[in-house]
Amino acid sequence: QKKFHVGGILRGEQIWCQLFSEPAAGSDLAGLRTRSKRDGDDWVINGQKIWTSGAHQADYGILVTRSDPTAEKHKGLTYFFVDMKTPGIEVRPIKQISGLSNFNEVFFTDARVPKANIVGKRGEGWKIANTTLKHERNSLNSNGEGSMVRLMKLMTREKVNGVTAMDSPILRDRLMALQGLS
Repeated sequence: QKKFHVGGILRGEQIWCQLFSEPAAGSDLAGLRTRSKRDGDDWVINGQKIWTSGAHQADYGILVTRSDPTAEKHKGLTYFFVDMKTPGIEVRPIKQISGLSNFNEVFFTDARVPKANIVGKRGEGWKIANTTLKHERNSLNSNGEGSMVRLMKLMTREKVNGVTAMDSPILRDRLMALQGLS
């Protein structure tokens, strides 16, 4: 079982994507249909996500599923960390009119996720997803400075293997990929 850690994101060792939107749900996160069902020490995931930025490059994803179809709309959701290389996860790029494919459809077909990968508890997915979205909105708008600008400033300050992250060709390349420029 792989360990998820914030340090891997900051060092550019891990790329993550957010698996929230679904074709039939529109902007209604609580209307999602992707299901998760407990099977021993795993959860089996089936469903589809859409408009997932960077899923084709992501190592990991944050995923919200309907784990209790009998619960009220906002209460039957569970939040997971998933390894995007898990068997049963298929990423299909969505080709835009520009020719770019930064967005993706992601299909889950009997994808098995360890129970240890639940964030919080079963049924707390709505609360955790809202916290994620609040953080995302705040980070995009804080101090009039976008996330990429702050990331670039961080990369000019922080050292990795004795050089600033910005001076590392590999980390600079990952920054360009995050910006959709490579």
